Amino acid sequence: MPVLPEYNKARAVNPPRSRRTIVLYLAALLGLSWTAYVLFAPSAKLTDAMENAKVKGDQYGLNARPQFKDMIQIQDLPAKYIPETGKHRNSGRLVVVGDVHGMKESLVELLEKVGFKEKRDHLILAGDIISKGPDSVGVVDMAMKLDATVVRGNHEDRIILAHADMMAEHMDLDAPGPSEPTDKVQDTLEEESFSHGDYKDRKLVKALGEKRIKWLKKCPVILRVGSVGDMGEVVVVHAGLAPGVKLEKQDPAMVMNMRTIKHGVPSDERDGHPWIKVRWNGLFIGRLKN
Repeated sequence: MPVLPEYNKARAVNPPRSRRTIVLYLAALLGLSWTAYVLFAPSAKLTDAMENAKVKGDQYGLNARPQFKDMIQIQDLPAKYIPETGKHRNSGRLVVVGDVHGMKESLVELLEKVGFKEKRDHLILAGDIISKGPDSVGVVDMAMKLDATVVRGNHEDRIILAHADMMAEHMDLDAPGPSEPTDKVQDTLEEESFSHGDYKDRKLVKALGEKRIKWLKKCPVILRVGSVGDMGEVVVVHAGLAPGVKLEKQDPAMVMNMRTIKHGVPSDERDGHPWIKVRWNGLFIGRLKN
């Protein structure tokens, strides 16, 4: 076996200083990278989740609910209803009310309290004007009479779906109701699917009738009001909007049902982050203007 010269032995035992320096730098860099990951991983994960949510925005609504050709995703409020600013402005107001839920008398009292004038002001009802309360029919009739603009909420959507299901079964809305007890709360249909409503939904469908159901179908999921004074661009929806997703790409089911953002994705559950607080001002408003 050949014997190495003395200087080669020394190099084998003690690597050159430059090589040791590189190794030390790499070790230090690895340590700094690990520290940064530990300190900033939560925000990085949130950013990744939001980026994933933006990608998923292209898929929102494809599988969330049955797709109806007559569903209006976005509607612009006619300019004549938008309050004007300046010395010679129109004195009319926009009065926005949410979740009336069939409480016609309460709605009448509220409009009286704010001094609503039919010929001057315009009423916007932000979804769920029907169900639960005693007079859903009366609320719809009142909204139609006042020429109010109504946003589709999850309860309107549920009734429209129940109506579509009844039509698929060739049920005549003018015919007698199902042969079930009138005090029955729920029918035997599959309740996990929004395409099947319970007995109360079908009863309300019959009470509303074809004319009112047809009117409710014309209510948009998203109402784009436009620029209103110092408020800037105003949009009215029933439940919420996903930050980072353009209005045209919003999942209508989530717009009508969302409560929070979970891992960057809209959710109708309550254990996520409130949707309006998730990077709202910094991310979403800028995208609305694009």
